Amino acid sequence: MVYYLLAIDQASIDLVYAQPNNQDLVKRIESRHGLHQLTAMRDLKMGNPQYELISIN
Repeated sequence: MVYYLLAIDQASIDLVYAQPNNQDLVKRIESRHGLHQLTAMRDLKMGNPQYELISIN
């Protein structure tokens, strides 16, 4: 069975961090240890953090 949970969360965080003028949200995520979920999911082997975004225009 293929798990996409980690890839979805990783892509979401990467998109947040890629946005300009987004320091408030990044500070909030980091102050609440929001990235811990990604580490825990990786440790529990809940998927692969690699992903490919595709446009569906």
